[in-house]
Order: sequence, then structure tokens, then C-alpha cells
Amino acid sequence: MPIMANGTLILGWRKRWNRSLLRFIGRRVSARVDIEDLAQETYLRLLHARDLGTVRNPQAYLLRVASHIVSEWRDRQLPADLFAAIDEDLLPDDSLPELAVDAEISRTLLERTLQAMSPMTRAVMVLRFREERRCEDIARELALTERQVRRHLTRGYQQLRSAMTS
Repeated sequence: MPIMANGTLILGWRKRWNRSLLRFIGRRVSARVDIEDLAQETYLRLLHARDLGTVRNPQAYLLRVASHIVSEWRDRQLPADLFAAIDEDLLPDDSLPELAVDAEISRTLLERTLQAMSPMTRAVMVLRFREERRCEDIARELALTERQVRRHLTRGYQQLRSAMTS
């Protein structure tokens, strides 16, 4: 279906369910600016989607697309490389022993946290950050979908963040 036909449907969906969409995204994202941007991204993605006239449950479809967009947004918000902070090249020299001790504590904490993760989450985290693999490559190698890989990354990030802040 051409973009124009989808656009007409999307305008109707926006009038009918925009409040629901904003509440849905708001429960997953804290910054008001991000909520509105993510809603706009949802409508933009729908504009380029397949024939929306065949969707049986438009509100559920709208929220599902928003859920994917929020998940992608979260992935982009996370630190690019958690492991870089403890990379051997970045460790301080022996002239500042307290920094070396902090780095060793961080490394130990990181390794303990990785070991406490489920085997699949640990595998995804290691492939992503130590081997610098892309999500699609990890999905192919571990026989997962890209969405499952992103979920494991999100779970892993949450566990690492909790360990580092406690």
C-alpha cells in the first residue's frame, strides 16, 4: 500500500490512541522529550510499514511497534563498551596504587557479575563486548533472534549496573 494510504490510517490512529501511546512509552521512558520523540518515531515507522489496512488490531500493533522502538532506543542509551573501563591498556601505572586497586576491584566485580548471569546472557555479553560482534552476528551464531539478543544485552546491562552501583 502506498505511503499516502498508510498516512491516512495513521492520522486516525493518532487521534484515537495517541494518549495511550504516550502513556505506554512514558511507563518505559522517563524524559518527556524522549517520550514524544519515540512516539513520533513510532508513527514514522508505521508510515513506511506494510499495508496497515490489513491490521486486525491496530492499537495492539501500534503499541508493539512502539515497544520495539523503545527497546532500540534503550540499546542506544547504554554505554558503548562496559569492558573498555577495565581494558589492560587503560589500567593505571603503578605510580598510583589506589587506582590500580580500584581497577582490580572493578575487574573482579565484573567477572563475578558475568559468572552470575545466565549462560545465554553471559555469552551474548562476551560476544558483544569482548569480541565486538554486532547483534545480528550474535543472533546468527547463538540461534537467537536479534530481539532476543537485545533482551539479553539489556538484562546483562541491568545486572552490571546494579553490581557497579551497589
